[in-house]
Amino acid sequence: MIADNLLNAFSLTSKYFNLIFENNLEKFPQAIVFEGLDAYAQCFYALELARILNCTGTKDENCECLNCRWIRENKHPAINFVSQIHFKPSDDDSKTTISTKQAKEIEKSLRETSDYHRFFIFFDAKNAPQDELQKKSIQMYSPKGYNIFPDEDWVLNHINSKTFNPASINVLLKSVEEPPKRTTFVFLTKNRSDLLNTIVSRSQVFKLPSLCAKNDVSYIKNFIGNYPKISYASAFDLSLDVQNYLRENEIAPEVLLDDMLLYFINMLKLNSNEPLYSKISQDISYISDAKRQLLASINIKIVLEALYLKFARSSL
Repeated sequence: MIADNLLNAFSLTSKYFNLIFENNLEKFPQAIVFEGLDAYAQCFYALELARILNCTGTKDENCECLNCRWIRENKHPAINFVSQIHFKPSDDDSKTTISTKQAKEIEKSLRETSDYHRFFIFFDAKNAPQDELQKKSIQMYSPKGYNIFPDEDWVLNHINSKTFNPASINVLLKSVEEPPKRTTFVFLTKNRSDLLNTIVSRSQVFKLPSLCAKNDVSYIKNFIGNYPKISYASAFDLSLDVQNYLRENEIAPEVLLDDMLLYFINMLKLNSNEPLYSKISQDISYISDAKRQLLASINIKIVLEALYLKFARSSL
C-alpha cells in the first residue's frame, strides 16, 4: 500500500492508514491535520493517501493504473492544492492570504459530483526558489515516480496565523464540517495551534517527525556535556535532555544520531592526541551501534541511556 520510503519514515501513522485501507474505508477521515517540521513530507504523504484511495489497480507503489499515473504526474482532477497562489479565480487580486473568493470556489466545486476521492491540500506558499534543504526533503520523501515539485518557482510552507483571512476560514469551516462523501481536507501545519481550533476539532491529527536535517550539527555540543569527561551521573541527564529535544522539536532519533555521528567524525579530524583520538573513535562505533539498535525497533530511551553510559565508561 503506502510507498516504502514513507512507510519506513512514518511507521505508526502508516500502520493506522493501512489498516483502514484493508478493513474499513468508511473510517477514512474527512479532515486531516498533519503536524511536523517538514511540509514536503506531509504533502507527499497526503498525495500517497489520495493515490491509494483512487487506485483501480493493485494499490501498491508500483501500480500503473491511470489514476496512480495521473497523481504521480500531478495531473489528477481529484487533487487540489490550495494556497495563496493556487485554486485562485481570475478576478481574485489577493496576494498574502487564502481569500474568501478562493474558499467560495472550493465550496462551489464541492457541489459538483465526482467519481474520485477528492483531496484539498492546504498550505502556505511563497514565490521563491527551493533551497537545498527543501530539495533534500523532496528527494527523501517523494515516492517512486512522483513528479510533483521538479523545479517550481514557489515553495511549500506550513499554514500559519496569516494564511487565511477570518472570512475565508468561516466559509471553509462549513465545508469541513459537512463535506460530500469521498472528500478529504488536509492541512499542513508545524503545530496544530497554527490552525483555527474549530478546524482541528473536526480533524484527525497525525504527527510526521522530520527525517531531513540541516547540515549544521553544532547543536550536538549541547548534548555531550563535558566531553570527553562524562560521568555516570550526568549520562542519564544528558540522555533525558536528548529525549526532550527530540520530542519538543519533533525530530526523528535517526536524524540526531546521524548528526551526532557527523559531529564526532569532525572532532576526530581535529584531534591528533592519541588517547582522545582513541576515545572518539570508540565512541563513533557506539553511535553506529545505537543506530543499528533503532533499526531493530529498540526503545529510544533504552538506546540513548546505553549510549551515554558507554560514553561515560570510556571517559578520559
